[in-house]
Amino acid sequence: MSKISKLFKGSSSSSSGSSGSSKSRHHRSRAGPSAQEAIHKLRETEEMLTKKQDYLEKRIEQEISIAKKHGTKNKRAALQALKRKKRLEQQLTQIDGTLSTIEFQREALENSHTNTEVLKNMGYAAKAMKQVHQNM
Repeated sequence: MSKISKLFKGSSSSSSGSSGSSKSRHHRSRAGPSAQEAIHKLRETEEMLTKKQDYLEKRIEQEISIAKKHGTKNKRAALQALKRKKRLEQQLTQIDGTLSTIEFQREALENSHTNTEVLKNMGYAAKAMKQVHQNM
């Protein structure tokens, strides 16, 4: 019963705390980073995750060679190497998913930035056309 009451206390205090933080979060969104800054940060993150992928792939190859080296002579060491390999493969899969999400976000930001520029230019052209028609 006390565990349940702690859960409810935690949720009520977090909900009251979240209302204050949502105001600050809302305020931050107005003065948030520009699209170009966000795109730059996403590219940096992509590079970092790609390097981590390369590192994990090398580690997986090392664990495979360790498992092969120990083979039937030292089954425990071979199994440990295979378990490490499996864990590294799980990390690699997680990074693949994260990279896909980041690429999707970056592409969406780039497209929205492009669309914004197109709309600005179309508005500028419309004003110019209006001016030309008024001068006729």
